[in-house]
Amino acid sequence: MKFSWKSEKPDMALTAGNRAERVQFTCLLAVVLMELAFFALEDRAGGVAYLVVESYLTLPAMAFLGASFCRELPRRSRWHLYAGLAMAALFFLNQILHQVLEAEAKEIGTFVCAYALCFPFAAATGDARRQRGLKWMAGLFLGVGLLLTGYTGLLLANAVPECLKTYVKWDGGRLYAMGHPNICATLLMISMALSAGLALKSRRLWVKGLLVVLAALQFAALSLTNGRTTIILTCLLMGGIAFCALRGHGWKRFAVGLLAAVAVMAGLFGASRTMYSWNQTRLLRQASAESVQQEAQNGADGTADVLVSKQYQGTLANDLKTLNGRTEIWRTALRGLEDNPKVKFIGTEYVDLILTRYAPLPVYHTHNSWLEALYRMGLPGLAAALVISALTLWSTAVVLWRNTDLWKSCIALLALCLLGCAMLEPYLFVADVSYHYLDFLFLMCLGYLCLWRGEKAA
Repeated sequence: MKFSWKSEKPDMALTAGNRAERVQFTCLLAVVLMELAFFALEDRAGGVAYLVVESYLTLPAMAFLGASFCRELPRRSRWHLYAGLAMAALFFLNQILHQVLEAEAKEIGTFVCAYALCFPFAAATGDARRQRGLKWMAGLFLGVGLLLTGYTGLLLANAVPECLKTYVKWDGGRLYAMGHPNICATLLMISMALSAGLALKSRRLWVKGLLVVLAALQFAALSLTNGRTTIILTCLLMGGIAFCALRGHGWKRFAVGLLAAVAVMAGLFGASRTMYSWNQTRLLRQASAESVQQEAQNGADGTADVLVSKQYQGTLANDLKTLNGRTEIWRTALRGLEDNPKVKFIGTEYVDLILTRYAPLPVYHTHNSWLEALYRMGLPGLAAALVISALTLWSTAVVLWRNTDLWKSCIALLALCLLGCAMLEPYLFVADVSYHYLDFLFLMCLGYLCLWRGEKAA
């Protein structure tokens, strides 16, 4: 009887663990499906999609936490859950304070899901080796990259359906989709990195070829966004992947990898400039032909420079000095902090109102993820963002230095590039509903990188 009791207890524990694991992966699947609907509804269904993700992403996050605490976790993995809970609690208390003082507060769904599910997912499920959760999230962003590539094809063929013409268009000569060319560019960069990583990871030649072709098409679409910072980061990303693929022991292999990286970066950047210039010329010719036809039909004077809208961008050389006006916005944000000192401690929900008071044009955010965290959550939020940034730099450095798995190297490089994008846009840390999906991916990658950092060199 005693022997029977001891032999049954592990089986019962195993069954409970399996059930908890199923709940955890079901929660992630629910998040992925909600994000899929969010991306597929290009007009965001008149705001309904925003409302759903803000209000209801809390539910799978809470279910995930409950299942996670029902499992036995290694001591070194528990800190992911505790850190995620601490961030969620910090944001929750911050929002309560805002509601008391400002009579308004954002919904907590996206933030709680980011820190209570996405960041601790790898540790809470023990998924560092199989990486099923990361592959599910990667599949979502690969699908978005494919969707944006399809949009680009429709635009080039002048075949965009009427229902999409308001949301998929040329903004001047720039590809506009998902709400802004810069968002479109960032999503294409992510999809390119994942395509390259999966191509290197796959053992089937036809899969490799298909992913390489997809990455090339995505880069062409990315070039048409003219998101110059993102294009530069993408060139660095692909150069880094080439270096990781070719580097080896010894200075000769190191030099070959470095030369290949420089060649890839220079070639891609030159190709992006050529493709964007070609599209500008094509659109100008098309607009000129349409204006001539319009004038012949009704006598109206429709010139090409009217039909092709303004670029709102200067030359690359000039814009590098001010980062396309970002430095002035940052100075405006700092002036706003000087005149509103309480923002430094508790944050505010009225970031746009404060910034616009000091700027000649409406400014909706600080165009910097760390400044946005300071504005939204005060100094505690900025401190948390800096800790996450330092953890990302440490984890990626260790993984890139010690690891030879090219898929893991691609994820590390992608995390670094997302940090680079965060320098100019409020993409990370505060999980705002407009960009929450970027925070989800970044934090999930960081969770896996933290576990890979502790592994032996592969």
